[in-house]
Amino acid sequence: MSDAPAFTRHVEIIRRKLSAVTPAPREALANKSNAAAVLIPLFERSGELHIIYIRRSDHAASHRGQVAFPGGRVDSVDATLLDAALREAHEEVGIHPATVEVVGAFPTMQTTTSGIVVAPFVGVIPSDAPLRPQLSEVAQIFDVPLTALRDPNFRGDYEWKSDGPATRSSKFPAILYGGQTIWGLTLRITLNLLDLLDPAKI
Repeated sequence: MSDAPAFTRHVEIIRRKLSAVTPAPREALANKSNAAAVLIPLFERSGELHIIYIRRSDHAASHRGQVAFPGGRVDSVDATLLDAALREAHEEVGIHPATVEVVGAFPTMQTTTSGIVVAPFVGVIPSDAPLRPQLSEVAQIFDVPLTALRDPNFRGDYEWKSDGPATRSSKFPAILYGGQTIWGLTLRITLNLLDLLDPAKI
């Protein structure tokens, strides 16, 4: 782990606060088409915590073109949901499981628009980890610093439009940064992480 004081302090706060959360068992989400496990990769740059996101391919099976965390469905080779998150992160963005320092897990959450249930895990990766997108699933890999995620100047709305003949639209809160739109479940997970690091609650 980096010796950067602020980064180290933030990671230890996350670890401490998530220590009370028991990760969901594998059988809770295995063999379900509407379930997935994801990794929230953290790394240090210039002493600051950054979070890695992906923008899904426009040809992906679901949530096309949307910002997400690397992850996917539980496979038969996965002994746990964490194993599934680490395997998928390796496949999608090239993060090797052996290089991830797992910090903790959030309770499972569900997307609003598609009903997918997600088990999120937080992990620290080396700042120089070589990342490469699996182009069939991932259009882009990007990261956002903690200061930007907290900054109200990057908050806004996203207008979601449903597919199909009866198109309907809804507005959702979002973080708008670097041409990317973080909304939906990905935003909710991000806000949960920010809440853990809220100076007023530490």
